[in-house]
Amino acid sequence: FTAAEVAFVVADADCRLVVTERALAGGVAGVAGRQPVLLAEDLEAEHVPDAAVELVDTADADAAFICYTSGTTGDPKGAVLTHGSWNVASQGWAQAVQLSTADRVLLPFPLAFTGGLAVFWFVYWSGGRLVLEPGFEPDRAFDLFERERITAFFAVPVIHRSLVDHRRWALADLSSWRVASAGGAPVPESLLRAVQARGIPMLQGYSLTEGSAAVTVLPAHDALRKLGSAGLPVVHAEVRVVDEDDRPVPPGQVGEIVQRGPQVMQGYWRNPAATAEALRGGWLHTGDLGHIDDEGYLYVVDRAKDMLISGGLNVYPAEIERVVAAVPGVVEVAVVGVPHERWGETPAVIAFTGGQALRGEDVLAACTGVLADYKLPRYLVVRDQPLPRNMSGKVLKRDLRREYADLPATAAPIR
Repeated sequence: FTAAEVAFVVADADCRLVVTERALAGGVAGVAGRQPVLLAEDLEAEHVPDAAVELVDTADADAAFICYTSGTTGDPKGAVLTHGSWNVASQGWAQAVQLSTADRVLLPFPLAFTGGLAVFWFVYWSGGRLVLEPGFEPDRAFDLFERERITAFFAVPVIHRSLVDHRRWALADLSSWRVASAGGAPVPESLLRAVQARGIPMLQGYSLTEGSAAVTVLPAHDALRKLGSAGLPVVHAEVRVVDEDDRPVPPGQVGEIVQRGPQVMQGYWRNPAATAEALRGGWLHTGDLGHIDDEGYLYVVDRAKDMLISGGLNVYPAEIERVVAAVPGVVEVAVVGVPHERWGETPAVIAFTGGQALRGEDVLAACTGVLADYKLPRYLVVRDQPLPRNMSGKVLKRDLRREYADLPATAAPIR
């Protein structure tokens, strides 16, 4: 977070104390003087005397954390997650991954991210050991896999990709690594096959902060049979796809994904209007679009806010991204809508190739015959920098839409 973002959260949550580390102290400059700021390395016993520590009993309904959403569409909202929601979510993940006291799990992202908290809690719930790192660096990660005998690794696809593309991937001793899991973004087939080729089963999951990071999991044995699926609901969770009137839709029909169960948040902190909207009818409305097949497997199509409308037809960027991601040379890809005089919006492919050449005709060739004509991308931008992402690894499409809003006036179309 920037100093302004930290200040917003501190004020919104009515924080009394901010604890940070020296490397991040600059980020709390906006709150210093209004709330006490304590550096973690200075947290000594005298700051919290024994007499001030009181152990209390907690009920399932008691709030445990206020976890702020990523804020990709505006100011972040504080989801109030309870002791009960975390307990059930941890049970669901631990069972899905079959974690035990023998497991050693490397955590590659911060505890300030709901996904980091989720991994922390379900490893703790199962009695395993968690290996914490101040940051993720692939070469260091390979050292830890070998030295610490890491058995499980949970990360967003871009982190898995950094391992697969590393020079040590083929020869590193990964014999202890028994399960991988990816979430937060679609998993390309090439990445899935690369991990499985090393003898590592790979699960995939779909989750969100408001559901205590536990919604669905796709078992490794279904990874290829149900390619592109987010899997089945975790234990105790119910998942539906509904229309604009919150009525369940038939298998295969796209609608909004909703969740019900003890994993769901109590509500948004001090935001009753947003709480009522998100939890209407007793279901958590995720804002994500998807469909469920005739076996009950969920497929996430896209964020409702990322969908573009071209000539009155819905275009889901994730569909195009899955195709373009397989084009040789593409390292990262995002699709956003840009203005079009006739159709209103049209798809633009924003790609990062790490310096490799990428031609518009190659992108079109990959999409033609796979995607309907109205979904075919009209523009291609090859960036010399990786795509902008937030802490949870999600591409900041809002930033890309803003950056390339004038693309039709400055670039030639590829079709």
